[in-house]
Amino acid sequence: MFIQIHMLQSMPPGNLNRDDTGQPKKCIFGGVTRGRISSQCLKRNIRLSAQFKEAFGDSLASRTTYLPQMVAEEIRKDQKLGVPEEEMDEIMLGIAGKFKKGERGGEADEAEGGGEEQIPADSISMSNGKAGQTPQLVFFPKPFARRIAELIAEFRRNNLRAYTSFIGRKASPKPTKDDGKSFKVAIDNFVKQASDASRSLTVDIGMFGRMTTSDLVVNVEAACQVAHAISTHETLIESDYFTAMDDLKVKYASTQTERTGAAFLGSGETETFFNSSVYYKYLNLDTDALREHLPSLSETDAAHVAGVFVSAAAQTTPTGKQNSFAAHSVPEFILVEVTKAKRPISYANAFLQAVEGGPGRNLTTESAKALCGYIDSVAVAFAPPDVRRLLLAVGPASVPLKSDHDSVDTLDKLVESVVEKVGESA
Repeated sequence: MFIQIHMLQSMPPGNLNRDDTGQPKKCIFGGVTRGRISSQCLKRNIRLSAQFKEAFGDSLASRTTYLPQMVAEEIRKDQKLGVPEEEMDEIMLGIAGKFKKGERGGEADEAEGGGEEQIPADSISMSNGKAGQTPQLVFFPKPFARRIAELIAEFRRNNLRAYTSFIGRKASPKPTKDDGKSFKVAIDNFVKQASDASRSLTVDIGMFGRMTTSDLVVNVEAACQVAHAISTHETLIESDYFTAMDDLKVKYASTQTERTGAAFLGSGETETFFNSSVYYKYLNLDTDALREHLPSLSETDAAHVAGVFVSAAAQTTPTGKQNSFAAHSVPEFILVEVTKAKRPISYANAFLQAVEGGPGRNLTTESAKALCGYIDSVAVAFAPPDVRRLLLAVGPASVPLKSDHDSVDTLDKLVESVVEKVGESA
């Protein structure tokens, strides 16, 4: 089944997702500047959400550069593996060395095709007695580190000289040309076994994908797509400066002049930027692709995942500058489309002409009108015949949608209906 989610969400002033200058991210769409929340920001908040943790618990993966150290921890915990402590740093460096330097890595299609900012190549070094991290983020479940630890121990037992070469130690006696060939075969076998182990996926890896440059870990094509959220209207960036008051100034200041004013007045580097926008969000999930990644997932399980995905997408908010702005809100318009046909279509073009507010015009209402009008006049021309629409529209977003749909009045009912519709149609 193919699930598409369209949401409208008004966000109060905040700086949810910053660019490299500290300003809220933005883009040009329809000839005007829009507020933007990046795809990778939205995906991270969904997979780390309370909804995902409650639904999938320990069966979630971690996205980290610390795979070598996690492997070392597993070896240290199990003396039966028989790997001495003095080889630990070299083992970590050997694992890190299997990931190419300066390349992208992480969730597939994250940060425009690869991942977020990578760890500098020179971080793969000895520091404070410990080997460095991998030069790219790696997305894997915790049992994967344990399996690598077991394979390392097995490699050491079965072919000590090739293992010695893998961790960068000088073999004794000095390897011959034939030894070099046999070492390569043994190392390639270790890498293949690790790669096979990495095929054991979790729901979040199956949904959001994985991309690395290492043969140790297989790449995974994401079953889920998340668009950059954009404002439905032109958005301006504003700024503020930070001030702080001295709580005891009145008691200790010696003159009236000293008692007045702030104790600290920030500017320049302490300047804070923010915006406020009504965002259009688009996400989709291919449950058939997800089940290909996770063959043990039943159709009922896949329907449950779809429900969790909708719930998390609706309830998670980016964390940027939240202590300063508390920019928390809920989407007042959520349209979910369920179909067997894999025809992804964003309705962002409903806002190609920027929505305008003003006296007596609510931006959320105007955005909902534009979106419903686009669906009724354009989207229906391309919709698969079996599409089933579920709509939660509340408050100022309660505008008529003429196209066939089932209306619900709570998020819980929407999630239940999604699970039901996906299960029925599977």
